[in-house]
Amino acid sequence: MRLFSETSGVRRSLASVAAMKTNRMALGTVAGLAALTLGLAGCGGSDSGSGSDEDQNSPAASESAPAGSAEDDDQSAATDDDKDDQDDDKTTSAQGSSGQGLSADADLAEDSPAISAEDAIKKAKDKVGGGTVHGIELDWDDKDQAWQYDVSILDGKTDHDVDIDAETGKVVSEDKDDADDKEQAIDLNDPMTFEDALKRAQKKSDGKLVSWKLEFDDDKQEYQFDFEKDGEDTEVTVDTESKRVSVDD
Repeated sequence: MRLFSETSGVRRSLASVAAMKTNRMALGTVAGLAALTLGLAGCGGSDSGSGSDEDQNSPAASESAPAGSAEDDDQSAATDDDKDDQDDDKTTSAQGSSGQGLSADADLAEDSPAISAEDAIKKAKDKVGGGTVHGIELDWDDKDQAWQYDVSILDGKTDHDVDIDAETGKVVSEDKDDADDKEQAIDLNDPMTFEDALKRAQKKSDGKLVSWKLEFDDDKQEYQFDFEKDGEDTEVTVDTESKRVSVDD
């Protein structure tokens, strides 16, 4: 009976020990599950933040970028168009200032070509290499369809006729002839300016000035103005020395 009692006590002790181990294992399992749950919760929060980043980098979010680029392209295109318009304006302004707007039926009393008579004489002398300038004429050349100066220069025994484009200043042509005459140099300002001579000539004719020239003729320096009105031509000559004005209808 005593042996049975002791044996039963040992069994109860062993059962208590086993129960304690089981409880410890259960607590460990619960603690592990709790830790796992917290870890998953943390991962879920991290995924949520990452999801926000993905939303920002998503095609829907990036679709706004091309819109900005398109606006930049439109502004760039508008800037280019404005630049082209400004370049066109500058080109038009340059053409106007150079006299390229001078038409074939222009009135030389009111409008002037891009190249002045003084510049035309200089260009002609540069072409010839020097000499005595004894005549200059400005008129419309039907063949070349351009306003041209005809500058006469005597160099030794060679008389040069140099045609200068009155708009570009280019030498159009040069003719040479032998000459034994002694010519005198013309002066566009002395003893009478072009403007003064023109005013005197306009008192004799109120038509459109279609051409003019200055030259020495019979030892006299004279301006010759050709006017046109109602299909009729009038030639007015002004002696720069005597100031005498004559009309040749």
